Amino acid sequence: MEPFLNRLNVILTVLLGALVAYQWSGESRADSQIIELRATGRKAEQRIAEQTEALKQANEDLDEFKSVISGLKAKVDAADSQIRGAKARVFTLEHDSARSAAEAASLKSSLAAFKDAVDSRDASIRTLLDERHKLAQAATDAAHKANEVVAQYNQLANQYQGLVAKYNDLARRQQNTSGAAGASKDGSRPDGDARS
Repeated sequence: MEPFLNRLNVILTVLLGALVAYQWSGESRADSQIIELRATGRKAEQRIAEQTEALKQANEDLDEFKSVISGLKAKVDAADSQIRGAKARVFTLEHDSARSAAEAASLKSSLAAFKDAVDSRDASIRTLLDERHKLAQAATDAAHKANEVVAQYNQLANQYQGLVAKYNDLARRQQNTSGAAGASKDGSRPDGDARS
């Protein structure tokens, strides 16, 4: 019976060693995945910060463009009032009227060019917002993957604890069986001594 228990003990020890090696390899894989996911998250956060700064600068440029446009609009309004005054004096001030009309046309073309620049800036802002959304989605996906890895690790830890509990129970049984066999041997020795 004792050789069988010794063999069983060796088998259980080998199984426990294999389980520990398997768990270590799983933990190292999980740790490397977590490190990669964290690095990806940091890169995504850095890109988001860069894009936020770019958006801030774009908003400042847009505010500047708006102030320039309002200035141009004021100039256009002033030009229009000059044109209205020139129309009242068209017969006497034909030369001044032609000059004001040319200035108004120049301002209108400048306003159109400025509007094109604002449209281009708006397209760039939309592109930056789309990229920011993609990066935020990538960061969310990375966090979900990290949570899945942690859940798998917890499941392996629970399985390991179950095996340790089973091993401890078997070891306790083994000790109880060994203790009972030792006690019966110790009890028979005094009888043998008395006979001699």
